[in-house]
Amino acid sequence: GSGLAGMKGMLSMKTDTLYYEDPFLCTFTATVRTCEAVENGYAVTLDRTAFYPEGGGQPADHGTLGGIPVLDVQEQHDEIVHTLSQPLAVDQTVEGVVDWDRRFDHMQQHSGEHILSGILCDRYHCDNVGFHLGADTVTIDYNTDLTWEQVMAAEAAANAVIWADRPVEITYPDPDTLAHLAYRSKKELTGAIRIVTVANVDVCACCGTHVERCGQVGSIKLTSAQSYKGGTRVTMLCGMRAYEDHCIKFQNAEAVSGLLSAKINETAAAVQRLADENAALRAEKAALETR
Repeated sequence: GSGLAGMKGMLSMKTDTLYYEDPFLCTFTATVRTCEAVENGYAVTLDRTAFYPEGGGQPADHGTLGGIPVLDVQEQHDEIVHTLSQPLAVDQTVEGVVDWDRRFDHMQQHSGEHILSGILCDRYHCDNVGFHLGADTVTIDYNTDLTWEQVMAAEAAANAVIWADRPVEITYPDPDTLAHLAYRSKKELTGAIRIVTVANVDVCACCGTHVERCGQVGSIKLTSAQSYKGGTRVTMLCGMRAYEDHCIKFQNAEAVSGLLSAKINETAAAVQRLADENAALRAEKAALETR
């Protein structure tokens, strides 16, 4: 997430990290280095991989290696370890296929989070202190109180950045350049630091996979902003998740519209009239019972 680089930002990894060279890469070939039985399957390492390991608040990629499902991907001792349901022969060449829908979803959410955090942290002088990319929603924790109006203003500004289709750039600045660079980070970092620059709204040390241009995020929709540990927890949907959420809510609104015989944008007023009529009838019923 924002501010997390860690060891994934190091250039000295033993496993070649194809997901950094090209986050849009879905298929690749690699040589199996090791394969060991573990509690939940088989731990496999390769000479190179396009499978992103869990880290920085972003879940691991899924897919197949040699046609065998990849259940999990973790980084251990500078190696990327793939957990498979079946073993692979050492030294064989295998084809890897990354679940693109899952990967692109994670890219949309993560890049969207950078856009939003860059805007909120600049406007309200706060820090992103927590990031979790879940299966359904993304939550981001900020260390200041934010009003719903402030969050909505940031949402509008974030979508304007998306519509402008500004670039997302990945760099590894040299120590002197880095020393003069203002960037967000949650921890003290050493070694080669991976910097993600999103248009002119965010510069952040980060280990995640990202889109190449802001337009690929699609859209950003914030669904809640709640007080949390002295700050604010924001819940966010980006890209396909935002679209699917819109579709579900539109279908429900359309159904309610039909039940109320009201235009879809006037259902709230129709429900209020129904509630008022119900309250009046209940009061009349109570009066009749008393009589």
